[in-house]
Amino acid sequence: MSRFLSSFLFKLILTVVISIFIGFQVAKINPDSIGIEFKEAEYSFRKILASQPEMTTDNKLQSRVGSYLEEKEGEYSVYVKDLKPEGKRNVCIRCEETFEAASLYKLFLMAASYQAVYEGKLTQDSEISAKMSHLKAVYGDVDFGYESFSDEEVIAYTVGESLDRIASVSDNFAALMLAEKIGWESIQDIADETGQGKTSIQNPITTSSKDVGLFLEKLYNGEIVSLESSEQILDMLTKSKLNNRIPARLPEGVKIAHKTGELSRVRNDAGIVFLEGNPYVIVLMSKNLKGEDEGVENLAEISKIVYEYYNAN
Repeated sequence: MSRFLSSFLFKLILTVVISIFIGFQVAKINPDSIGIEFKEAEYSFRKILASQPEMTTDNKLQSRVGSYLEEKEGEYSVYVKDLKPEGKRNVCIRCEETFEAASLYKLFLMAASYQAVYEGKLTQDSEISAKMSHLKAVYGDVDFGYESFSDEEVIAYTVGESLDRIASVSDNFAALMLAEKIGWESIQDIADETGQGKTSIQNPITTSSKDVGLFLEKLYNGEIVSLESSEQILDMLTKSKLNNRIPARLPEGVKIAHKTGELSRVRNDAGIVFLEGNPYVIVLMSKNLKGEDEGVENLAEISKIVYEYYNAN
């Protein structure tokens, strides 16, 4: 028998044996696990993308946003990150400067809460509660929606209910109870792990639009606590009822996961716009506004400028 024929027969037999082995392994697969396998593959792929070099700005888009803000009263910080592989349509206008976070800190709070659940310290059904008098003292006022409660009444939610309220209506009392339950230091830890170190969970809470943007990018990549936790947080953020900024002037039906924030003379919004074929992170922050309603309008217009640029290119 020739050497060539022997080699051919050996390879043929080896191929048959491998095929039989694979067939047995496939037969053992639980069909319910297939979706998980695909999710984990996507998660790994996104993690590879997340290791891309430092972003470069898109001068044309940055100029459009900068020109719009040039004559506006108040101060603004804008961070836009293209989430496509090797995406370059990015904006950084004062994105590394610290601004008051307002309720944007609740993004880090949600992540820290999921971390506590992941570690078994809490469950979604764990109850948290506090007296109205305590919440008023810490917050310094009565939060919207709680005006009819007396000081002696106890406010109580599960962890899951608190997270839903934080995401949908930015409930300050639910956030305070959750933060006190898991510890403010845990929120700082999450911020330190996911940002560039510009976030301070002190009073006042400050952050940069880039810090928040990096957090949102990690959320998109499935890197906040776990893939499942990241997906659940994103899903909750798509159910926000406060939609007068990033979503306000975008077409109906565009999926947007976002979180607003506001204080006196401060209006913020941060999220992910799931533009088909080209999702992107957008973080809009402001301070020293003379007209808060005008500030909201400016954020909505910046969001529109960015969306139209992405949609046209």
